Amino acid sequence: MDATQAIASINNNSDIGPCIRGLVICACGSTGRINDSVNLLTNMVKCDLFDFVLTFAGVSTMDSVVVPALNRFIENVYVYDMKIWDALEESFGEDRHALNQSPVFLSFSAIETDKNNVRRRVVETRVLAYSNLSDGRPWGLDIYRCLNATCRAPAYNMCFHPHGKRFYGKRWLETKIRYLCFECQTTHKNIPCPTWIHPARSQNFGRVWYQWPLSTEQKREIGIFE
Repeated sequence: MDATQAIASINNNSDIGPCIRGLVICACGSTGRINDSVNLLTNMVKCDLFDFVLTFAGVSTMDSVVVPALNRFIENVYVYDMKIWDALEESFGEDRHALNQSPVFLSFSAIETDKNNVRRRVVETRVLAYSNLSDGRPWGLDIYRCLNATCRAPAYNMCFHPHGKRFYGKRWLETKIRYLCFECQTTHKNIPCPTWIHPARSQNFGRVWYQWPLSTEQKREIGIFE
């Protein structure tokens, strides 16, 4: 019996099922960043093997920093019966230190009811991130690159600052940015937040989420040309 059949057998057992089936991968780097890996993890949810898969999408992680938020996420899902995405926002979204350490990748399923009152299972894959201009992560994007077509320097070789009028509260994403690239010495100003970046439901500003992986058009908008 393979894993899918074993889990289906558990869910069909009225004494112990249905269960929320989750997979947490305590890894970083390519696991949550490379498209092939992201698609493989997402397919685990689409194939109904798991209800969610969580891993980290940063270059590195520190267990001592992310584990407390991870424990709260698991508690929110399995003890307090929160919806999977809400559980993430209420754990990592409220822990600046954990989210500043690494963006969090989450592929999850949910049941939606359409206008004909038909229920269907949908799968979404998102990244929850922390926007930190001083650390080279505008809108949580450490993959941001210089917009100069002859440069394309990575974000860690750039200096970011807010530009123009600053907005706060629920409108904080309306604040535009500027940057100086140390490689080409070019300054770009008045850069708006991409429309596909969304504010997370949090009491604190700086938390964002976006669909993952990014499309070719989205990558070009942040200076990535493949």
